[in-house]
Amino acid sequence: MIPPVHFALSEILIVLTSIYSFRYFLKYKFNYASLGVLILGATAFLASIRFGFSLHNELKFIHQLFNTLSLLFGVPLIVIEFIKKNEFFNYKLILISTLIIGIVSIYIFFQAKSLIIFIAVTWLILGIIFSFLIPRKNIIYQLLSGFIFSIILINFLIRQSQFFEPNFGWHFYHIVIAIWLYLMTILLANKNTRYE
Repeated sequence: MIPPVHFALSEILIVLTSIYSFRYFLKYKFNYASLGVLILGATAFLASIRFGFSLHNELKFIHQLFNTLSLLFGVPLIVIEFIKKNEFFNYKLILISTLIIGIVSIYIFFQAKSLIIFIAVTWLILGIIFSFLIPRKNIIYQLLSGFIFSIILINFLIRQSQFFEPNFGWHFYHIVIAIWLYLMTILLANKNTRYE
């Protein structure tokens, strides 16, 4: 089945949200999150071109490549930003860990592609944990933080289970990603976060 042109619409929404998030993260030097969002935004941009202009075969490989990069690098980089905002690890340890994770991700990319989904889900679970653990003035904001990050994991699992009809499922999945990116940006901007 050839994907319909309207698939590009929800991808464009992710592109626009990614631009907003990227500019914010760059401005406040959330460098890991900036790079992660850049990868997600580039993936959505390629998809919007691929579906919007019916270049399905021409852009199939590069789009699939960026999908994989989003799972192996985009998601982990965003999670690392949350880990960095906790008081449990020093910056050098995070830097060394990031390098190790990068090497492992490259290995998985070339040698163990069956592990990609497992790795992505693991990182999303870590994101929920560390977003909750970010020091805040009120426990309500910590719970809210963990809940906001959990949205993307729930969305990802729904997508993998193919719970919805394909057309609706496509748009639902991508709209939720855009909403999550926006909420996450607002979350990091929240003045009730102690580190700001």
